[in-house]
Amino acid sequence: MDFALFMERYGYKLLLGLMALVIVVVVGIPILGYLYFLRRYSWEIGGLMLIVAAVYAFAVRRRVMDAYAQAHGKYFYDDKWYRR
Repeated sequence: MDFALFMERYGYKLLLGLMALVIVVVVGIPILGYLYFLRRYSWEIGGLMLIVAAVYAFAVRRRVMDAYAQAHGKYFYDDKWYRR
């Protein structure tokens, strides 16, 4: 079997395997690094996540829900247009 026939039969399969290997390596290395970091610093990350969630709940989410409630109160539950 010459090289042209070999590439015709197996070239795309080899290219697909090579590209799959490159994608697995490119995606796998950051995932493995993240898992190592998470396993090593799990308590610190968990505590930091709790602090961030508490700050978000008390600062950001409250303002968003207040604005949402005021908008609904103004457009859906305002009875001023009844009093003309």
